[in-house]
Amino acid sequence: MEQGLTAMNKQAIAAAQKYMGGFAMGTVVFTFTVLGLFIANLWLAATGLLPLWIAFFIYVALTYMSYTPVHEAAHGNIHGKHSHLKWLNDLCGYLAAQVVSIPYGTHTIEHFNHHRFTNHPDKDPDYVIREMGHGPVSFVLASAKGIWTQLTFLFQGYWARASLREKAIYCAEIGTAISWRVILLTILPLPVGLMLIVAGYFTAVVFTQYWFAYRPHHPYENEGRYRNTNSLIMPRWMKPLEWFWLGQNLHSIHHAFPRVPFYKYHALFREIEPIMRAHGNPVIGIFDRQPVQSCATRQA
Repeated sequence: MEQGLTAMNKQAIAAAQKYMGGFAMGTVVFTFTVLGLFIANLWLAATGLLPLWIAFFIYVALTYMSYTPVHEAAHGNIHGKHSHLKWLNDLCGYLAAQVVSIPYGTHTIEHFNHHRFTNHPDKDPDYVIREMGHGPVSFVLASAKGIWTQLTFLFQGYWARASLREKAIYCAEIGTAISWRVILLTILPLPVGLMLIVAGYFTAVVFTQYWFAYRPHHPYENEGRYRNTNSLIMPRWMKPLEWFWLGQNLHSIHHAFPRVPFYKYHALFREIEPIMRAHGNPVIGIFDRQPVQSCATRQA
């Protein structure tokens, strides 16, 4: 049995390698499109050309979307094997991180710890949001802890050995994120500033934590590869939402093969789903969390 699983794992690795290493021009375009729409949405709301309640939902959606380029850049999935384009990879990461307001430099370190110790109670930095499903109060507190962890991870045993360059970049990122928000709050009409810069931001961050991190890893009980992250299967009528989710319902693919770009998750999952199931990957419904039949059977 163990030999069979080992052989299947090698097959999955070979399949995944076909999707790795390319230059993700689409992600670059996606990054700057999100940034452009983000700025345009602020301007339209400020000038009254867009109803504030619509601008609010657009702000939340774009802030959620902005995390994907940060996430991809952290793994080097934008430049892939083209090392001479790493500057563009990091540029996308730093710019998108300003929208979601997390320091890209230290988030990369935090995120790699999350991958190394996924679901470990003491070592996984994202474990703090595990209690989001324990009621409204726990939901708010866990989300606040998640935000605090992202902003302060550099100080958690790492600041003393961090280089001067890392410290300077961290301070510049945090300072810039605070500065442009303060400026906007002073020049935008008060309702617009409060609704978007304050309420919109916190709503988006909580939404991102819940759908990008909490739901894929809940119930945080297994640390094994293939088993530490769920494959959340959505009904066909939810395809538009699945596109908006940017593939993260199959976050399991990312944890098994972090160098596969987000827009390749579904293709790789279809190819190696039997292998993932054999290794114990939870393939469950998004709502009832019950086991779901195989992809081939669903499409028959």
